[in-house]
Amino acid sequence: MWKQVLVVFLAVAVFVAMLPVREATTSPFASPAFEQIWLRDQNGLLDLWGQGPLAWRLEPYADAPSGRRLVQYFDRGRMELTSEAGSTRTLVTQGRLAWELTTGQIALGSDLTARRPPPDISIDGGSPDPRVPTYAALARLVGQPATDRTGWPQPIDQWLTADGTLRTATPPAPVRMGRFVTTTRHNLPDVTVALFDRSPLGATAWLETFGYPISEPVWAYYRRGNVAIPALVQVFERRILLYFPSLPADQRFTVANTGRHYYRWRYGSEPTAPWPAPLPGTPLPLDVPTHFRAGLLLDGVRDPIDLALAPDGNLLVLTVSGTMLLVTAEDSQGRASRLTTFASGFLAPRGAVASGGWVYVADDRGLIRLRDDDGDGIADRTELLPLDLRPLPGPAGAPVVDERGRLVLAATTTDAPETPLLYVIEDRRASPLGPVPDHLARLFTWGELLLAVTQAEGEPASVLRLTASEDPSASRPLLDFPPDVVLSSGIVYTVPLWADPIPGTWLFCGTRNGSGVVLRALPRSDAQSAELAPFVTGLRRPVALAIGLDGTIYIADAGTGQVVKLVPTLRSSR
Repeated sequence: MWKQVLVVFLAVAVFVAMLPVREATTSPFASPAFEQIWLRDQNGLLDLWGQGPLAWRLEPYADAPSGRRLVQYFDRGRMELTSEAGSTRTLVTQGRLAWELTTGQIALGSDLTARRPPPDISIDGGSPDPRVPTYAALARLVGQPATDRTGWPQPIDQWLTADGTLRTATPPAPVRMGRFVTTTRHNLPDVTVALFDRSPLGATAWLETFGYPISEPVWAYYRRGNVAIPALVQVFERRILLYFPSLPADQRFTVANTGRHYYRWRYGSEPTAPWPAPLPGTPLPLDVPTHFRAGLLLDGVRDPIDLALAPDGNLLVLTVSGTMLLVTAEDSQGRASRLTTFASGFLAPRGAVASGGWVYVADDRGLIRLRDDDGDGIADRTELLPLDLRPLPGPAGAPVVDERGRLVLAATTTDAPETPLLYVIEDRRASPLGPVPDHLARLFTWGELLLAVTQAEGEPASVLRLTASEDPSASRPLLDFPPDVVLSSGIVYTVPLWADPIPGTWLFCGTRNGSGVVLRALPRSDAQSAELAPFVTGLRRPVALAIGLDGTIYIADAGTGQVVKLVPTLRSSR
């Protein structure tokens, strides 16, 4: 069975080999596909990206496998390596950054957003100037449908100021409306129509590059160098197009640096760092391997039982009392600086997991899903799924999700309360997968593999691979633990950013001889066994693990009421 596991391990290793080389002083291309798009667009009529790639990240995206996707920022846009859950096809998409900046909605999935005010950043990136509009000012224009003005003799004469005020004044050039886009009900100026109809954009290819227009064109001032000159400004979904009638013909069109401005708005820093740099929080005296730093994210948490990443990538902490906390911000050390109560009132909760924009919690009532629609860190919708499932007691009844977005739950039903089964939950329906292994302690997944930690009282723990075609009692353990280890949870490290841990590392938490410990395991080259080694010691009673998008390892220690961070520092050689 290790051979099947090793296949997944090697596939992840191939993906890691495609990541950027480590010691770059500027950001390399995060994917060859990104570089191909960038090179393709170098011969166009417009500079759509800027001089070269900036920061790349793994960002949360509910529709992507494992709820995350690889993105890279450029001065003038963002490229995204996108594939839908359950699909093997991957394509490069371009972020709708201008739409997000002017609506204040950060896209976390095709129908999931987090909201924050549009930024008071000048669209030219300079210091505040009463003549130069900000993204917050442009927000007043966005989403206001217009009438078809093609054929009108009157030139465009609306001017926009920094505070969003519109006034009528003499235009610097007689530009008129040339086309009406019925999809969003906005007009395109005749000069823009002429640009879009020229090669290489063509009649429809401009949609891929710009998206649909989401505002009317207006005049405003925009600084080229240090000089503010009149420009015709129009917001599209992906970019902001600017036309300068006073410049030479080959310099009249440009696009704003929405990629750089968006990154500054979303992350509070410039997108110049070529590699993520997670912070460990307040240092803790734990024994950790070389190239790791351990610290405190959060303390004073009474009886934590599970950790999960929310759809926006922030950490959720579930407690025995039925409260779920959400860490929404960290301070300059990396310690939690802002918390919300995402939800409360769960009855004997077993565990939590996020999938497809929802957070799922199993408790005495069954499987509950929750969703934060307005991005304030508090669940707006709560629904008990009508499944007639009773999750197994304790962590054995915690839900898990695989790479395809399928939920798996160990539970019984009203009709068969003595027959626990594994159920796959898709589209609000539950289908039996197979029997629950004896002495199940906790389920976890790796890709599409379903794995189980089993341990009878007083007996050594084991890890099994579960399938629909095989009785778990007949399965040969993938991994056996020493008899002095009592396990609470397991997880697979899959973030391809760091040399240690490498993707495919298995992490387990629990106690050893009564002391808290995190162990790690990797398949050996013989594909028949795994090497088990201590990873973190000095804990008291760790009960749950989670992996952040930046590779941070989170550990919930119920013995101290703390959530610990373990931050890797050794970058991958690729």
